[in-house]
Amino acid sequence: MPNQSSMRRGAWAAVLVGTLGCAVQSDGPTPPADMEACRVTRVVDGDSLECDPVGRIRLLGIDAPELAQQPFGATSLEALERMIPEGSRVWLEEDVEPRDRYGRALRYVWAGDEMVNWAMVRGGYAVLLTYPPNVRHVESLQAAQDAARSDRSGLWATDGFECTPRDFRRDACR
Repeated sequence: MPNQSSMRRGAWAAVLVGTLGCAVQSDGPTPPADMEACRVTRVVDGDSLECDPVGRIRLLGIDAPELAQQPFGATSLEALERMIPEGSRVWLEEDVEPRDRYGRALRYVWAGDEMVNWAMVRGGYAVLLTYPPNVRHVESLQAAQDAARSDRSGLWATDGFECTPRDFRRDACR
């Protein structure tokens, strides 16, 4: 269970400033009391990872550039790897639907007191993408995206989201 002290929250915010290259305020959601722990075995891309003992996890509420969207996919992957490197212990929060049609676990991922999904959006390395009924944190993710875009954080500083990951998958940007 994550320690919810303000000292740890401040330390995590400092880590985000260093790793994401932008000032990320700790105004994201607060962790729930009951979560499942797992150990990161591999970061697959900017919005999915493998975690023992759960398996493949798709981060809820966000959409990161595809690896084929170079250089943006690699940039997003690297941001997530810095936040939760291989071997990291993270905590998982479920929403309404626990798995997607591909069998991936759908989760909000927490590192300490900070929601990784939110931090990726706030840092400008992913955009908001929701699939109802999994909308528990949509308001805080929307606020994170609005702030990142306004601050020109991460990929918002470039044309990294000129073609959204969703449009890229639909071949709508080529």
